[in-house]
Amino acid sequence: MARSILILTLRRKYIYMKKIIVALTAMFMTFAFTSVYAASFNIGVTGAIAKVSADGSEVTGAGDSGAANTNSASVEHKNVPLGSYYLEYESDFWGITLGFEHTPGSADVSSSVKSRQDIEGSVTGDETSNTGTRDFKAQAEVENYTNFYVEIPVYNSIFVRAGMADIDVNTLEVKSSNGGSYGNAGVQGTNYGVGFKGDLTDNLAYKFFYEKTDFDSLSLTSTGNSVTAETNKVTADLDVESIKFAIGYKF
Repeated sequence: MARSILILTLRRKYIYMKKIIVALTAMFMTFAFTSVYAASFNIGVTGAIAKVSADGSEVTGAGDSGAANTNSASVEHKNVPLGSYYLEYESDFWGITLGFEHTPGSADVSSSVKSRQDIEGSVTGDETSNTGTRDFKAQAEVENYTNFYVEIPVYNSIFVRAGMADIDVNTLEVKSSNGGSYGNAGVQGTNYGVGFKGDLTDNLAYKFFYEKTDFDSLSLTSTGNSVTAETNKVTADLDVESIKFAIGYKF
């Protein structure tokens, strides 16, 4: 008798748990496939006010009789106006959006040109001792900022955003005739943001959001130094923060 009651109790619990699983599955399927979002392709433009900042250092070679020297600096350029265009696919799966954004043009990393004087002690192929000074000027700029991102709605019109970014860094240094120079490089990074968006009309939409991009470390080695076996090295970290407003057309 007791065994029969135990079997009946376990069977009822099994049926009850099965109903819960079926109910939860139905709820998930309802949210996943019966969404209030309608799929669309979006194209638009974005205006932004950005802050471009960088921390960097340069290590100069010691040469034959000198000593290695390290120069460090932190620079930032505030209130940089930027414009971009974007292409998006806004899915009907919870309104998750996949997008591509490109910012043409360039922006200076610093609002002023950085300069210094170096004393040249020797030149490859020249047996005489040199004590002349050399003037070096540098001003880095960034351009061709490209971003692939995903936007996920979290509550009503609020969304979060994350993506992978790519940008070109141009050193723009002005060197002396015997001084070394750095090339340009592309840097990758990640970005994230938060904002809100909505529809102005059936086909016209807007977005307002904050975004920060943290780029990987930049590393450059000079070429063309007065001492051919000597090189200088630059390392830098670049960040871009921006407030953006976008308006686009939904197809």
